[in-house]
Amino acid sequence: MDHTSAIVLGNWGEEQAACYLQQQNLQIIGRHYRQKWGEIDLICRDRETWVFVEVKTRTSLAEPSAIDSITPRKRQRIIRAAMSYMKWKRLEGQVLRFDLVLIEAGRIEWIPDAFESSADYTY
Repeated sequence: MDHTSAIVLGNWGEEQAACYLQQQNLQIIGRHYRQKWGEIDLICRDRETWVFVEVKTRTSLAEPSAIDSITPRKRQRIIRAAMSYMKWKRLEGQVLRFDLVLIEAGRIEWIPDAFESSADYTY
């Protein structure tokens, strides 16, 4: 898949994920938050909890799978970007979590609280 096709597929997947999460009563607050050390696909609220969502889209069941593509390094970059967002918005001390939305071969899987930030990360 060329770069342009991958971007189009990624944007489509993020839109599908946003619609799905809204149906699950999450409020979409932001999209594509980028910093030099990482990016967040979707930023949501689930009642009082800030939710940082990574979306992975695959057109087929291929290797590596969508879940396998979330490496420890990728998680670290997501966590750093989330901490940056929380500090920027002065949300220190508020509850947050990290969710995954996996779209493979047209099937959506939402994994709430998919991973935690380690004790090394502070605001």
